[in-house]
Amino acid sequence: MARELSSKFMNDLHENGPMYPFLEFVRKDTSLDMQIRSDEVHIYYRGIALLIVRLRAGKYDMLFNQNYLTKSYHVEMPSVDNTLMNDPERWVGIFAELKTCIDVYLSCNEKTVYSCEEQVVVKDFLQTAMRENNYSAVAPRTDYHITDIDCQSSFSTGAVVRFDMLGLYLPTAIGAEIEPDPALAIFSMRFGAMNLIGPYGVIPFLEKMYKLVEGTHAMTELAAEVENVFYQRKQLLLPGSQVGDKNGLSSIVGRKPHLVINLANQEPQGAHLRELMDSKQLRSVVGLLSDAVDVKFVHARMTGYGIYRKCLYSIEEVGKVL
Repeated sequence: MARELSSKFMNDLHENGPMYPFLEFVRKDTSLDMQIRSDEVHIYYRGIALLIVRLRAGKYDMLFNQNYLTKSYHVEMPSVDNTLMNDPERWVGIFAELKTCIDVYLSCNEKTVYSCEEQVVVKDFLQTAMRENNYSAVAPRTDYHITDIDCQSSFSTGAVVRFDMLGLYLPTAIGAEIEPDPALAIFSMRFGAMNLIGPYGVIPFLEKMYKLVEGTHAMTELAAEVENVFYQRKQLLLPGSQVGDKNGLSSIVGRKPHLVINLANQEPQGAHLRELMDSKQLRSVVGLLSDAVDVKFVHARMTGYGIYRKCLYSIEEVGKVL
């Protein structure tokens, strides 16, 4: 199923629609973001789905993951047998408490190193990167626009792939001097030394991407999906969806995508980072991908979380600046 909202869902989110209280609140509170999924919206806070609103058989379900409740902070959750369960305004009324649940949960887990693909500690920084590039004070001067964080896409081959972030390269005038055309942007966030190497490191991720693109139209499908999400976000007037001074979007379908590895908060002389950069296997898989995507590295130690085309480096260049 395509990652998009049906016409009914879109209509119900607009002013006077039954789901409008959610959209209205997200527009006011930039600590939140509304992510578009397959006839679902996920309202994110610190990179975690605060609430999932989904349309099933013409009716809406509203879900909070109770795994985020902790012994030190507990909220009385809506139950299926009362009116709060399907009342957007009353859900919005407990958002502050749900946020505190997420804050406490992340505080309990922020120093834990996860040997897995989805690290809870990284999720917060995904939303930070989205906010910086979409609607912070510097957003009009960055060269990328983020449409999705912590999402997965399905392809005609049957593959289902999770992505840290998806978006578009929308160059400013300065970025356009290097590369003028808009393009699909795929991001992989590597926060600190965690998951630079090993089974969930950069190389296995790139190898997975090569399997996805080899002999398929996966990038064309993904570009069309991201472009559609971009336009639905614009229709909903979500924060940052009006891209300001960035160049207007012409179709990204058929353009060579950017595959950006975000090296966030790395130790310049870290052993894992040097091991990765010196790896012949890394150079090999980047070479295999070169016909399908443009693999670049960006180091957030120099740029914060705003992503600028001039701060993206090829595999040959990045080793010289770290």
